[in-house]
Amino acid sequence: MRLLAIFTLLLALVPLQSWGHAWLKIKIATTEYAPYTSSEMEHKGYINHIISQAFLETGVVVEFVSMPWDEAVEATLNGEFDALSYGNFVRARGEKFWHSDPITAESLVFYVNRKSDIASWSSFDELKDKKMGVTEGYLYNNELATYIENTPSVTTYATDKENLEALVSGEIDLFPIDDLTGWYLLQRDFSDEQRQAVKPIDPFISTVTTHLLVAKGRNDDRLLIELFNKGLEELRLDGKLTRFKRLLKDGFYQDPKKPVNFDRR
Repeated sequence: MRLLAIFTLLLALVPLQSWGHAWLKIKIATTEYAPYTSSEMEHKGYINHIISQAFLETGVVVEFVSMPWDEAVEATLNGEFDALSYGNFVRARGEKFWHSDPITAESLVFYVNRKSDIASWSSFDELKDKKMGVTEGYLYNNELATYIENTPSVTTYATDKENLEALVSGEIDLFPIDDLTGWYLLQRDFSDEQRQAVKPIDPFISTVTTHLLVAKGRNDDRLLIELFNKGLEELRLDGKLTRFKRLLKDGFYQDPKKPVNFDRR
């Protein structure tokens, strides 16, 4: 706590421009969740670009290491990494992780198979006879998590792409996913015919905020959160978060080997 207090005071008093060089290098575990995070994308994806630039504002250099979600969570909790990029705000996760200030706010939606005749929904009770797919290791909001836990017809797949494949083939009727990620994966990895087999429906499930996650109990856990939050606020004040969002919408971060036409969105 004494170290945290000292550096918090320094950050408040010293202009950020005075950090002439990096004084700290950290390693962050990250996952494949395009276009937000991916080892194949520019700056490791949109969210990772924000994270690296926010830390750089406070003189911290970031190295990202990509791995599956479950492995990233476990390795971060075991102290192998300084932080995890990234997670939606989930109250239950607060027992083990600190959430940073919100990085972005995104919409969680249901994608459905058109043959399922699900045009919209208003309650989870309406979906109990439908086959839902979810991604292994993901934490969803409390209401959806309770539904998943108590519904035998829910099937778990290893990745979002596998869920979309199951949705296209009709193995499942619906799948919850971030709106942009669902669109992006369908555009990148599926044919026109396959894309025509699925669609997002209204209303969206929830608006979720995204956060850098730091495991509780490590020596500098609160210091890392304070450094990141300070840098994130500087990016916001400088208008850089708006510019990064524009780059995302323009397709700047996408995998150059699998280009997607963002004008179609």
